[in-house]
Order: sequence, then C-alpha cells, then structure tokens
Amino acid sequence: MNASALRAATVMRDRRRLDFGAPTEEDAWDSNAFPRLQLRQALQERRLRASYQTIVRLHDQQPMGQEALARLLTPQGRQIAASAFIDTAATIGLEPRIDAAITAQAMRTGSAVGKMFLNCSSAFLAEPSCIEQLRQQHLSWRHTVQHGAGLATPWVLEITERNLHADPSMLRDNLQPLLDLGFELALDDFGSSHSAYSYLATLPIRYLKLDRTLVQASSANHRSETILRHLLRLAHDLHLVTIAEGVEDVALFHWLRDLGVHWGQGFVWGRPGELCAVSSSSASFPSKLAL
Repeated sequence: MNASALRAATVMRDRRRLDFGAPTEEDAWDSNAFPRLQLRQALQERRLRASYQTIVRLHDQQPMGQEALARLLTPQGRQIAASAFIDTAATIGLEPRIDAAITAQAMRTGSAVGKMFLNCSSAFLAEPSCIEQLRQQHLSWRHTVQHGAGLATPWVLEITERNLHADPSMLRDNLQPLLDLGFELALDDFGSSHSAYSYLATLPIRYLKLDRTLVQASSANHRSETILRHLLRLAHDLHLVTIAEGVEDVALFHWLRDLGVHWGQGFVWGRPGELCAVSSSSASFPSKLAL
C-alpha cells in the first residue's frame, strides 16, 4: 500500500470511529486502539472532565479525601474512563495536557472533604511550567477559598508507577516549591509490574496506593497475599499511609481492613461522580458497609 492509500485508509477508519464505538478490525493491529484523532479533538474542544471518587478510612469508614479522575466526553455525551485513552495519550505526548486540564478543574473547586488526590505523570511534574501552574492554582485557591484562614493544603500529587521516566532527584528539586506550600506525594499503582523503589527512596512520599490487581488477587491467591503483606510491612516501616484501590465488594473490604490497610477506595462505596460535600452523616456519602 502506497502512502496516499495508507492515509486514505486511516481517514476512513477514523471516520467510522467518530462515535467512539467498539474498535474496528483494523484496530486489532494497533496497540493504541483508542483513536488518536478523537483524543486530540477532545482536548481541543475541552471535553475532558474531572470525576471524583471518595477515599475512605477502613476501620471506621470515615471519608478522608477524594481522587480526581479524568473522564472524556464523546460528542454524544458519553463518559469514557481514563483507562481507555491514557496509554494512547502517553504514546503521543498528550498526557501532560490531560494532567493540566484535570488538575486545573479539581483545584478550582477544592476538596469537599480532607485531601484531594491529583493524578500527575512524571512527564507533567518534570516540566517547570507545569509546576508553576500548580503553584499559581494553589495560590488562587488559597485566596478564594481560605480567605486567609489557616486551612491545611489539601493537594496530594499521585505519581503513577506506569510512567516513572524522570530522574527522582531532579523530580524532587522540581517539586520543592510545591512541597514548601504543603503539597504531599503519593505513589500510585504500587505493586504493579513496574519498579518505583527509587522514587520511594528519594521523594518524601506520604501515601502508598496499592495496585488494584494485586489488591483484588490478595484474598484468593497466596502469593499475592504474601506480596501485599510485604508491602504493608514496608509502608509501616516508612510511616506511610496505605490506600487500597479497586475495593469492589464487602468481603474484600473486610479482608483489607483486617490486614491493616489504612484507607481504601472503590465501587463498593459508589462510583465516581460529581464533587459534592460529604461527611459520615451526609446523605450524599455512600452508606457505610456492615462492620
């Protein structure tokens, strides 16, 4: 196939995928099956939205914070989770733009309760202009929301294990202006297939978010359980708060609580949605699970 024919075939494929439907047969040959053209158009048309999931303290199910998750709106108004498009975004260099859009939305609103966890790729945090953007947004939030009061800084930057490309010492230097303002750091997807130990050793990590695949396997697989227990001992020795991701049923909640995991998040307490004020007695917060 010559270059002109290849371009024509690509255009036709993208047109058939304008509704963000199921991948076509051609997509089976493409490791980045989410349509790149649609991702670029969504960014251009500002169709990225933050959706919020509550993070709960396991021993008493008190809400401790919320995580801002990226959602992409199709032209038809359907929401697409970040897991469907974030790998494509990283491949074509758009992940920092997604991080910038979602963190800006979340920081304009602020946290309804406790901490606000913000997903940030290492590529985003390695760029000085992005650090300055976060600093300015924090100062704007403090001026608008705090009115000079002494409220604690709510922001927690989640650095995901799947894209740890920046040198951790350089990253710490970049992050220092934010750390001085009270920002905290979390390592996301810890225990997945990539290594983040150099980041754990170098950066002042406060929260360790345990990979959902490991978490969900731990109650039924002895090896996964052993690995999880090892990570919990490590977190204990480093004085880190552990957060289990992917808590989707009551039995898993009980298992993780009994293991000593500090906090958790997952569908068992409700799906991500609009930011709303929550408290342990609020009707807007999902019902507590039976202890």
